[in-house]
Amino acid sequence: MTIDHIPLDHPMAPPTGPVVRASTLPPTPWRNGAGVTRRIASGTIASRSTDHPDWTLSLADIETDCAFSLFPGMRRTAVVVGDDPVDLTVNGTTHTLALLDRIGFDGEDDVRATPARRPTRLLNLMARRETCDGTLTLRNLRGAHTIGPDDDAVLTVLAGSLEIDGKELRRWDSLLLEGSPRDVTGAATVAVAHIHPSTEESLP
Repeated sequence: MTIDHIPLDHPMAPPTGPVVRASTLPPTPWRNGAGVTRRIASGTIASRSTDHPDWTLSLADIETDCAFSLFPGMRRTAVVVGDDPVDLTVNGTTHTLALLDRIGFDGEDDVRATPARRPTRLLNLMARRETCDGTLTLRNLRGAHTIGPDDDAVLTVLAGSLEIDGKELRRWDSLLLEGSPRDVTGAATVAVAHIHPSTEESLP
């Protein structure tokens, strides 16, 4: 599996290395223009163009009532990582999601988000169904831990802080695992993105 980064010639590209600072991620308009997202990382399972990655992990800001973009062929998992709840309506059914609540849906689904009180933020994982499976696992880490390698791709801090090689990861910062075990210390609630080849038959 290959993990891709924001192009190094991008004016707001993060520094090279495994640590991705949330503060360095440039906002990018959604496909439908209804909101903005900040891409943490994306990657490919097989040899294919990085213009069409097999998976993408990003932070999406939900500021007003808005419709999600359509991504046919993708499976999506969203976790509320902002402090305020959001009403997510999927194909006519509304789910009220609070901090650390998760929901899964397909890229073809009709999805609308409405902040319940104030703007909030989602951690969003998209995985192409015909090539890979993607999951977001929430973990509470205390003390010293070795993360990965297995199928783990990215660790994102949701609360607290972690330290790796003298660098501190705070809220919404991420660690690219890239198939290598990483030793971390601290106390934090994290989301770990797992990516592995799909067990489904290829779609036509």
